[in-house]
Amino acid sequence: MADSKHLSLVGHLAEFRSRLIASLIWFVLWFCLGIFLVDPFYHLVTQFLDQPLLALGPNEILWLYVKVASLVALSASLPFVTYQIWAYVKPALKQEELRAIYWYLPAVFLCFIMGLAFGFYLVAPALLQVLLNWSQELFETRLTVGNYLDFIFGVTLPLGFLFEMPVLVAFLTHIGLLSPKWLSAYRRYAYFVLLVLAVVLTPADFVSDLAMLVPLVGLYEISILISHWILYRKRRGGKQDGITS
Repeated sequence: MADSKHLSLVGHLAEFRSRLIASLIWFVLWFCLGIFLVDPFYHLVTQFLDQPLLALGPNEILWLYVKVASLVALSASLPFVTYQIWAYVKPALKQEELRAIYWYLPAVFLCFIMGLAFGFYLVAPALLQVLLNWSQELFETRLTVGNYLDFIFGVTLPLGFLFEMPVLVAFLTHIGLLSPKWLSAYRRYAYFVLLVLAVVLTPADFVSDLAMLVPLVGLYEISILISHWILYRKRRGGKQDGITS
């Protein structure tokens, strides 16, 4: 019995090691490919600017390539790594848990992409235009590659993760850790937390904070509606089970 458990543990560790190595190789391959995508990426992120970006030395150029290649590698590796994790834990999951994951995994990716797109095409250009207009009357503003990319990443990536709020609320409601009643009762405290997040994630001005806060509040209200819907489906399913039994 002890030998079989030992062999089982060794098998799990060997599988984990092989999947980890495969994920690292996949990341490195996409990192190398991402180096050749710097030019189209640069034109994509600077499409909102009417001025060229400055590079304050060779180090900043190097970091541009590293950041872009890392972003490409992370984006391309996320689905692959998720599949590796899924394949590793799938044998230990029950049928009901498998069905839930089949629904939630696509929603996670979709919401993340929606958050990135919302931040990149709506929030970031609006914030940048407001900040540049405010500075025109005081001084000439020149943007460097480093601080511009930090600004773009600082706006889009947090929104990508924050757009996962409805998925997280749906999952926690599904397993019984959250309810729409609780979300509604603590709405004012949630708004305060969202306000703090908006202030932390954006430049220190009212317009930027408001531009970040409004979608976060909207996401919270959508999360409450989703929680209501999931609870309704669970109760309806329970009633049907009671009738059939």
